[in-house]
Amino acid sequence: MNPIRSAEVPETVVDITARLHRSAVRGNEPPCFCATSLEQVESAWRLVYERYSEMGLIDENPFGMHAVPSAVGKHTCVIWGAEGEEVGYTMTLFRDNPMGLALDSVYAESLDELRRKGRRLLEVGMLADRRRGASRGVGVLFSMMRWAVHYALHTGLTDIVIGVHPRHVQFYVRCYGFEQFAPPASYPMVRNNPVVPLRLRLLEGLAKDKLPRGLADARDNPLPASKFAHRFAFEPEQLRGSLIAGLLKASYGIDPCWTAGTGLASRGLAWSAA
Repeated sequence: MNPIRSAEVPETVVDITARLHRSAVRGNEPPCFCATSLEQVESAWRLVYERYSEMGLIDENPFGMHAVPSAVGKHTCVIWGAEGEEVGYTMTLFRDNPMGLALDSVYAESLDELRRKGRRLLEVGMLADRRRGASRGVGVLFSMMRWAVHYALHTGLTDIVIGVHPRHVQFYVRCYGFEQFAPPASYPMVRNNPVVPLRLRLLEGLAKDKLPRGLADARDNPLPASKFAHRFAFEPEQLRGSLIAGLLKASYGIDPCWTAGTGLASRGLAWSAA
């Protein structure tokens, strides 16, 4: 069966900030940035590897990095923030693309149904935070999700999807208005830990008079399109000889120097940790 993909998504961003309600950006918000270099991306994904390894979600590898085929391409935006001289927290955003989304590995049928309805999807994944403090974690997550919301808006997307552990479901439901769109399942690439698929109808959510706290935070503190304009492009010449290229070749038999340039890969290889 030929995979059904979303409607064409623009490769450039369009500034929609003027359409949103504005308020002063809070001074105490943990600062985030869009990764613009290979070094920043690899540092972010090394942090993901460290945290996921500690939690027993992934196997160790000699590259000391976690990356998946669906994360490598011009459809991707890596968000990060600093902790001293290191990457302290990160999140990776995947626009729907010819290779699909990471959640297609388990929920292809449900996601294809959304695509048939004309929904344009962004997946949020590869979250990691160097520090474990609960209060710090919520602030960091709000800050990164703000970037996810505006990346989706600036690139013409309608829905954000995410696969989370059951214990995290209520946070996303209460703070952002996510809803479950398919039954829980075992996620093979996180050692069969359970995953619950959630979906945020972004445009409908933002149109409501009363918004959940996290979504209101994103709406009231918009980001201009220029924040995403110089994100790392994953061009073949940028990836050649990199740790990312070495990891994907060793783990998946994929040469990202080819897939990054063509946008082609097998849906069956589009795996990611929730």
